[in-house]
Amino acid sequence: MYLPNKRTFAANLIICCAVAFFVYFLKESALLEFLLAHALQSVARAALALAADRLGHGTSPLGLVLDAGCVVAAGALWTYLRSPVARLWTSGVSCLFLFQLAGYLYRSHAIILTAPLIVSGVMLAMAAETAAELYARQLRARIAGEKQEAEHGILGHLAHNVKPNVQIARSPIVAVLHFLEEKELTGEVLSRRLDGSNETVGDALLKAVASLEQIAGILENTRKLVTRRIPNDEFAEVALVPLIETEIAPLYADRVRIVVSGDRQLTVHLHRESFVEAVNNLVRNALTHAFAGDCPGPELRFALRDTRSRVIVDYTNNGRPFPENLDAKAFTTCGRKSNDSPGEGLGGAWIGKMVEAHHGSFEIIRDHHPLHFRITLPKRGI
Repeated sequence: MYLPNKRTFAANLIICCAVAFFVYFLKESALLEFLLAHALQSVARAALALAADRLGHGTSPLGLVLDAGCVVAAGALWTYLRSPVARLWTSGVSCLFLFQLAGYLYRSHAIILTAPLIVSGVMLAMAAETAAELYARQLRARIAGEKQEAEHGILGHLAHNVKPNVQIARSPIVAVLHFLEEKELTGEVLSRRLDGSNETVGDALLKAVASLEQIAGILENTRKLVTRRIPNDEFAEVALVPLIETEIAPLYADRVRIVVSGDRQLTVHLHRESFVEAVNNLVRNALTHAFAGDCPGPELRFALRDTRSRVIVDYTNNGRPFPENLDAKAFTTCGRKSNDSPGEGLGGAWIGKMVEAHHGSFEIIRDHHPLHFRITLPKRGI
């Protein structure tokens, strides 16, 4: 019969036999009884010494002052030293010093110092807290890893099923556009935009094609963004003002006025697709929430400026005020939204993922604007 792992079984069997021989040695010899008797004798001597010291030497005022000082010092050390290694190392050195000091005070002045035992107990508490934090960190990391893998799998499945349908929808639109170009009908006016300009048939079809192309890229970019697997070669220097003006604002020209201000030469090291989708989410959130119902003159503003190392995007609108009970962390958490929101709470999560992938920051500014978001991105990327 074939037995798998025969070498492992043989090694484990040898170790088991060695342990059995050692136990038999302890059982048959007097070593175990001798060790137990010596331990009991040591405990008895320690108990007698403590009893004698208790009767002969009371706690002195100097000993109480030193003990109180050590308690305060140990509490401060535990609070203000951030590194667990530094805490334990400092506590260990303090214990050694205090044991030597306690011996000197006892021999020279008959003062019993309790501080070494106090600091030893605090050190054990620090070690227990460090072990608990380490276990919690490992548990959170494992849960986050499993969540990312699940998200990656779900998004891969969606991309596999949605992309073909997007291509099916795109093909006839492109064919119709080419047909109308041949008939020279693409210049016919279809509707009037909110800013007063005319939208032609060709403009409408090109916008539809651009929207479908963005949809096709959203799922793949989401998978990269959620799992932070964006290759470095997909980041590039991008001028933000023209990007928002030419790729985003025209898609919503018939529904909302978008004003972009800032230096047109201002560039940032950017993953273009994820940033575009983040701004699209801001616009869609405004149309869904800020401008729900009758809202005359809807307007979004993107004000861009830079510092020595960062680019700052201040986004405001003139719609309904942003909910007071929703902070930046909740807004950028998947599924979190205000109680009266009709959405799914995913737009803010995408913005948070984009900012995190760029090592930037997201803030909600509470000022005179009904809504004011601030996105800060590093100029030179990650």
